[in-house]
Formats: sequence, C-alpha cells, structure tokens
Amino acid sequence: MNGAITNYENTFYLNGVAMSGISSVNGSYSLDYVPINVLGKGYVKQVLASVPKANIGVTRYLVNNDPVFNLTGNAGDNLAQSISGGLYYKTKYFSFKNAYINSFSLACSVGDVPQLTSNFDIYGDIGPLSNPTGDGNAGSVFVPQVKDITVSGRNFNTNRVNNFNIAFSCPKMPIYGLVSGSGEYPIEVHNILPIEVITSFDMEVDNYQTKKAFDDLYSTGDASYFIKISGTVLKDIPLTTWDGQELTTWDDEVLYAYMKSGDSVGLFNFTGFNAKIISEEINSTANDLLSVKLTYKSYLN
Repeated sequence: MNGAITNYENTFYLNGVAMSGISSVNGSYSLDYVPINVLGKGYVKQVLASVPKANIGVTRYLVNNDPVFNLTGNAGDNLAQSISGGLYYKTKYFSFKNAYINSFSLACSVGDVPQLTSNFDIYGDIGPLSNPTGDGNAGSVFVPQVKDITVSGRNFNTNRVNNFNIAFSCPKMPIYGLVSGSGEYPIEVHNILPIEVITSFDMEVDNYQTKKAFDDLYSTGDASYFIKISGTVLKDIPLTTWDGQELTTWDDEVLYAYMKSGDSVGLFNFTGFNAKIISEEINSTANDLLSVKLTYKSYLN
C-alpha cells in the first residue's frame, strides 16, 4: 500500500469543528459540458452549460448532538442556513463552502448504535479551497444504548419494535442573477416548505390488527408517534471555554459540569403529529416471527 491513506489519517470538519463518530464521507462534483457546432465546420468546442453541481454525504454514528439538527430552519426571510467544512488528510484537503442540508435520515435497530446520514447540496466551489481545520470543540461523546431508545405510538407498546428509519427531505431553491463577476454563485438560497418526513417501523406482531386500505376514505386516518434517543455520559464532564480549554480553580482543581458519569443526555427527540400511514407490509416466513412494517408520512412547516 505505497502511499495509501488509511481511515485514521483523515479527519472531517464542519465549521472548524472535528466531527466525532464519522463512518463515511462522500463528496463529488459534476460539470455539464455541451458541444458548440457551427455551419460549415461542425464541432468547434465544448462549453459549460450550467452551474457546476456539487454535493457531499456524511454518515455518522449518533454519539452526540449533530449540527444538521440546526440547519433545517430559517436564517431569516425564509433563507436557508449554510455550512462549510471538508476532509483533511496528510496536510491536504477536500473542502467546500456554501453547503445546504438537502436531506437527512436516522436509522436505528436493536443492538446497534443509531446512524445519521446527511446529504448537502453545495452552491459554491468545492476542492482544495482552504484548510477546513479549526479550534472548535466537538464536546463530549454520549453513546446511546438499547435502554436509551424509546419508541411509542399506536400498537407500539404491545408489539415489539425491532428497528425504525426516519427521513427528512429539506429541498432548497437557489436564486441566481446576472451579476458581473459572481454569476456562478446564487444570490440567496431559500427553503422549500413544508419538510416531508417519512418514518417506517418494523415490529414483531403480538396483537397488532391490520387496517383496510380504503379505511382512510371514510376517516381522517391520523396517527402520532414519539421517538426519543438519549446518550449515556461515559465520564465526568469538565467545564470548558468556547475553544475547549478546561476551567480550573485558583489551585488548579478542574471544575466539572452538573452531568456525571452514568447520567443520560438527550440526543434526538421527534414527535410525529397528523401522520398518515402510507404502507403496511406483513411478513411471515417459516424461520422467523410474524412481523409488520408500517410507513408513515407527515409534514413540518
């Protein structure tokens, strides 16, 4: 492996903070070239026909609060919030600017650490732009255990939920203008509301009763559910400054926060209101228990 770069030799940064729990990062861009043809000659040259498209996807174990949770709202006047960052490896980097969250999903199953997958559209340049490293503090790591994950809702208390997946769609609308010298960048980027939320649950059947496909023609068919994931504090947490420096007393005794080892910290909470069940899938095999997969759709403004 001459010159190969192993996984522990690169670090992913968002807004100058080294992210913990990263399992994969995928960044790419594509250029749309079209040919120019003229009478009497045919092909002359290729030109860019549209603004370059770039995106980046990040998969991360849900070990502490993720910054994507703060990127779904408005920065003001319905404007979307941007983020910058990049991958740093062996003094080189693949960085980006003006990235906007397009979608993110959280997957969880019994016995596994929940994983959060986020995808960003980049309406700016991408590549070796600038060093993405910084002095930001990622904070302490809180690892969720099976006992820290709670799912409740209709029929969930008497039927065992094995796994769930919740996905948020956050599309954006870039607005471009004919501005001298910077036409390749959008003037502003808007959120397109509402946010669509698709949630699915797989559970082993105890007393679950299926519903008729046409039931919703005669009733509202609304449902609600609640997902809560907490993390366990692995060690006492010292108080720190904004750049991660520990606070001490006059005699150099470290000051600790109110959270102690073994305490529980909230990592993800979501309540689905007015959700509609859009699919119901029954599974029965000779070697497994009867199970059902329920999929809901809801919207957020």
